[in-house]
Amino acid sequence: MRSWLARLFGKERLRSAGEDSVTVSSPGPVWSDPEIPDEERAVLLVRLIEDPTAREDEQDDAASDLEFLSGPFVEAALIRAIRAGDFRSDLAQLCAESLAGIWAREGHVDPAFLAELRSLAKDEVFGILGIRAPRLLPPGAL
Repeated sequence: MRSWLARLFGKERLRSAGEDSVTVSSPGPVWSDPEIPDEERAVLLVRLIEDPTAREDEQDDAASDLEFLSGPFVEAALIRAIRAGDFRSDLAQLCAESLAGIWAREGHVDPAFLAELRSLAKDEVFGILGIRAPRLLPPGAL
């Protein structure tokens, strides 16, 4: 993850001898870098998933990493990416997975978008919510 952040900032950060690739690229609390506030991290990750020139694997990583953040900005960006991927692209599925994870953690959903979901993105969201927060699914969804 740091490699694309470094490229985004246009500079490489020197790594200490104790850092290895597993430590540097692990998701969740491990990748939290105190040098980058969550708000800025969210902007950088969203910028990456919306960049048509970004590498596919970097977009996939960014979409997955967004699950560990939250807020209206992050949710709106994930929804835009899901729609842009016509609800079935690989990126749309990863964004749907992250969005469902956020909703499950935060205890709320966007009912209008939940009703709009279809195809593989719907399967991802309903599958994750069905396991982690079934109370958030519409009646009869299971």
